[in-house]
Amino acid sequence: MKVRIIIALLFLCSLSTKGQTQDHIEDALKLQIAETTVDSLKVPLLLQLAEHVYQFDVDEARKIALQAKDIVDDIESNSVYHQKQRIHLYQTLAECDQLQDKTLSSLEYIQKAIDIANTINDTKSLRKSYRIRGILSIKNKDTLKGKEFYKKSVDIGKKVNDSVGIADSYIYLGVLSYYENSGKDSMSYYMNLSKKYDNSLENLIHTDVNLAAFYIFDQDYEKARKIYESLIEPHKKVKNYLGLSNCYLNLGNVYAFLNQKEKSLQALDSAIAYSKILGNKDFLESQYLSRRNINLHFKDYKAAMLDFEMHKKYYDSINDLQAAKRFTELELNYKFAKEKEIAAIQLKNEQSKKTLYIILLVVTIVGAIIALVLVRKNNKQRLQLKENELKLKEVEKLKADLALANREKELKKVVIENSITEEVLNKTLDDIKEIITFENEKERKLALKSLSASLLSEKTAKSTTSNTQNYLDEVSINFKVKLDTHFPTLKPREKELLCMMKLGLSTSEISKLFNTTIASIKSARYRIRKKLGLNSDDDIIAYIETKSTSHLDS
Repeated sequence: MKVRIIIALLFLCSLSTKGQTQDHIEDALKLQIAETTVDSLKVPLLLQLAEHVYQFDVDEARKIALQAKDIVDDIESNSVYHQKQRIHLYQTLAECDQLQDKTLSSLEYIQKAIDIANTINDTKSLRKSYRIRGILSIKNKDTLKGKEFYKKSVDIGKKVNDSVGIADSYIYLGVLSYYENSGKDSMSYYMNLSKKYDNSLENLIHTDVNLAAFYIFDQDYEKARKIYESLIEPHKKVKNYLGLSNCYLNLGNVYAFLNQKEKSLQALDSAIAYSKILGNKDFLESQYLSRRNINLHFKDYKAAMLDFEMHKKYYDSINDLQAAKRFTELELNYKFAKEKEIAAIQLKNEQSKKTLYIILLVVTIVGAIIALVLVRKNNKQRLQLKENELKLKEVEKLKADLALANREKELKKVVIENSITEEVLNKTLDDIKEIITFENEKERKLALKSLSASLLSEKTAKSTTSNTQNYLDEVSINFKVKLDTHFPTLKPREKELLCMMKLGLSTSEISKLFNTTIASIKSARYRIRKKLGLNSDDDIIAYIETKSTSHLDS
């Protein structure tokens, strides 16, 4: 709780001190934005405007920053210039969110800024990002990590000679040291360090306002009074009317603690006067409430009543009174129904847990069943695959055996043909020897003519056999294997005829190759159809292909 109070005091004072009342700055920025037609050039102006506005209106600053984000999100360039714009954008959004205790979204934004700064080695942006990261750690009650980030911020600031950044970080280190040591000496030490690095009037005001706030927190009202009184003229010099109004408000409270009624009310009246100049209803509402509390403290109940009416007037003008009443009614109803609602929620949670357990059980069972089915199906598929592989190996083996047998048959045929050729040669030699012995010239000529005709007939038969074999060699081995495997009842001559038909030869061409008549070929085809059970219109070759394929699949 103490951490939250310190942070709240620190930011209240920081904002009131740095909140310049130069409305012309805001107007000038808005005018520049309106006149700029290039979206990428609007981004730095929007972010500058957001930084100026968030000191007075965080919600409005966030809206402006989100306008810049819409433009940045549409920019695909990853140049250093655009990456720095993204860092600036995320820092602004992070500061807006952390001011309203939206720590998770603030952390998300600032982490993006840190990542980009590390990527492009932008140490100056990294310093500011570490400072914001330190604030978030403190809000998360992790003061050690917060201090670590602040020290990183200071170290980077020293390396890049960012005196303003170093001064800013020392103020936050002073907050942490004060919290850890519960002493004002460390606070003064860090505030003096901040002044050393940035001796501008604004930073002097900044450090002194924070120091005075901690004196109030420590109930050291005399020191707080001296600081606030010394800050009146500097505020007037920089025309910081918002900070001046807040300074008079705090000074009035300090005078009240010191039991100086007249000075206290005079300070409050000055604060109210400057707030009216600015038209800041938020400040007027809180300042009239402080004036009412001071009058109550001094038991001036009539004046306190008047101040409360003014406070209520500004409060109602800021807030929706009907909405406030509805909120109050809902709050009362909530208090009465709270226990019942808690019980209902607990019951619902128990029912939800039971339902969840049942769903998980059902899902587990279904998952187990599905897994079992898939395993069985997988095993079945593996078994089927192995069976198919085995069948395929058997078919391949059968093909190889048939091819080997066919080759063996061809070799035997060659051997036989060679034997026949040798036999013909021997017989021819014997016939020639016998013809030579003939004395009758006429008989010798007749014998030679007969021998010549016999050799010519043998040559024609040999040529026919050779041509037939050449055609048979053109038929694929698979077709021959199919005939031998699935149609064992067919004769070799019938299989040769089917091979010729497979090659697409006509009946006339086949008859010439087989050295026979067309009628003989047709008769052979008729016998094949009978064996296969086919009609005269059926395609024999198509039937053989289909029949053999169906046998293979089965």
